[in-house]
Amino acid sequence: MWAPVHGWSLLGYVAASVAAWVALFYILHRLPLRHKRILIAACTFLAGLFYTLEFFLPAHSRWLFFWGKHENPLSPLVGPLGDAVSVIYGFTIALGIISLASVHGKAIARRRSGWHNSVAFFAALVSMIVFGLWQSYVPDDPHRATWIFRASTVHRIYDVLFDGMYQPLGATVFSVLAFYIASAAYRAFRVRSGEAALMMAAAVVMMLSQVPVGQWLTHTLHGPWANLRVEVVANWLLTTLSSSALTGVGLGIAVGGLAMALRIWLGLERGSFFEAGGPK
Repeated sequence: MWAPVHGWSLLGYVAASVAAWVALFYILHRLPLRHKRILIAACTFLAGLFYTLEFFLPAHSRWLFFWGKHENPLSPLVGPLGDAVSVIYGFTIALGIISLASVHGKAIARRRSGWHNSVAFFAALVSMIVFGLWQSYVPDDPHRATWIFRASTVHRIYDVLFDGMYQPLGATVFSVLAFYIASAAYRAFRVRSGEAALMMAAAVVMMLSQVPVGQWLTHTLHGPWANLRVEVVANWLLTTLSSSALTGVGLGIAVGGLAMALRIWLGLERGSFFEAGGPK
């Protein structure tokens, strides 16, 4: 819908947009709480109404007499509104970073317990931002005298931070979670009822089907008895019983999500912001 801009024009557009949004946020911040609630509810309803109408209105219809081409007038706006949602998502990331910086900054200033972890947070945040942006946007100049400013050095530092520190730390966290999963499985598989016994039997069959010893136990079954092999029973549990149960759970989640979406869209869901002080 709009021609792309580059160079100083793009910088001007970005600066003007940021200034406009800062002014808008300031005005919204100065509004009374009652007006904020009304504005949030109205924007939520209009956003949901747009996507609802765009989905249900036919792409081509003769009864849209007010539109010359007899097409859905909302469809061309889906792309720009999707870009706007991406921009808002970027603002939410910035808001999250500001919130984390505020919490960890207070921890360092007040020397709370574990404040050195907050120092590590700031060091990691600044390092990843600086070297991540550097390697993506700063051009390489092989004639630079200082080796640390060369792109190859910046790439090595970024690889050390991401591949050498971030990914191993993520793997460590998930490996620690494995102990909690094992503990939860032990509590779930304690046979205290018929349902727990069925769950235990299914778990035993599934575990035996994944190891050679389990498959060896029933490899002598042939003919009609071949259906009782461990791997065959495990496949039946996965493709028949488990998939049916997961489909039912997914259907319930979809219905619940639809109900929650309707409550949010119609303003029936009241969170802490709407319940904090003043008339509802």
